[in-house]
Amino acid sequence: MVVLKTCWTPFIWNNDVKSGSRCCAAYTIAMSIILMTFTIYMMCGGDSTQLYLPLFETDVRGSMQFWGGIFLVYYILLILSSISMVMGIDKVHRGLMLPWLILMFIAIGFQALFGLWLLYGYYIYLAVVVPTLMNWLWMAYNIYCWLCVFSQYQIIYEMQSPNIELLYP
Repeated sequence: MVVLKTCWTPFIWNNDVKSGSRCCAAYTIAMSIILMTFTIYMMCGGDSTQLYLPLFETDVRGSMQFWGGIFLVYYILLILSSISMVMGIDKVHRGLMLPWLILMFIAIGFQALFGLWLLYGYYIYLAVVVPTLMNWLWMAYNIYCWLCVFSQYQIIYEMQSPNIELLYP
């Protein structure tokens, strides 16, 4: 059973999830490049003093270099998995879509936990509520993109499933 039949967002509207999944791959690549640029900026000593930044409480010379490096490797893997996903859609090979689904699921989990950490870790600051809600709004968009790609995965799975009928005498 396919979850979505079309991929509609405020930014992108597609008649089917195949072209919607391609748009999700382009979105993932673009956001990964933007987040990589921002992470490198913070690792080089740029502003990371905002409460809602993932690298807020890290030391520029120590832990920020380590965690920033992990973020950069993750973004590169996300870009590679997006390219793999597009190749999987073109070749009707659902196995090439799995890395993107797994990595995006990790990102969604991180966004959910990061929002909870912001709310409960800094509950005395009312200013944390708006960035947390914005983060969760972005997370909802990522969930919708994940559902779009998962629907394409399900379509390919149903196409490749053997159709065996047992005939009893």
